[in-house]
Amino acid sequence: MGLMLSGCKIEHRTEAEKKAATSVAGSFENASFDPKAEVQAMWESKVLPAIDKMAVDYPTLKAAMEQNMDEAGAQHGYREKGESGPWNMAVRAAGVVVAAETELSAGTADIDVDGDGKADLQVQIGPVIRATAIRDTLPFISFTNYTNQIDFAQLANALNDRAYEAGLKDVDRTKLIGQKVDLVGVFTADNGEDLPVVTATSFKVVGP
Repeated sequence: MGLMLSGCKIEHRTEAEKKAATSVAGSFENASFDPKAEVQAMWESKVLPAIDKMAVDYPTLKAAMEQNMDEAGAQHGYREKGESGPWNMAVRAAGVVVAAETELSAGTADIDVDGDGKADLQVQIGPVIRATAIRDTLPFISFTNYTNQIDFAQLANALNDRAYEAGLKDVDRTKLIGQKVDLVGVFTADNGEDLPVVTATSFKVVGP
């Protein structure tokens, strides 16, 4: 069956239009801001200690979230003062990898923590790490300290990149299923029903 493209219009921009668009986008960027360098400066000294201190064993955190999400967030999580969005949680867990998506650039590993053979957590294994959970979990990072939204977004991306380089890059993705892992990471608790999608700051394969 032929592919119908009626109603679709393919537009080709001139070089001048492309340069103009790039110029507009660039006008919002802060040339003096180096997100990679900023993350490098605080990763070992501030980011990892803060997440390690906040991290709660998964069974304890799960029980608290199921009972009352807001109370669990207030006790164990963080969101910037004055916001009404979802809570960001830090978690510590040990379990077995029961499924893994390794064909996609945004790879994932499903972790069974309680031993019932079903996934309790999903960990992003990259190399593409999505979302802003690391940035949004850290109390010492606030949007008010950055020039604009672009800088704030670039910081989140740099934190994700560092998490991958530091803890996930050397993981053998082809042999994950059935392996026992220890992890520390963060996730945004959108609700108490979906599988938490964790951005790991520490991910260690400890054996079959």
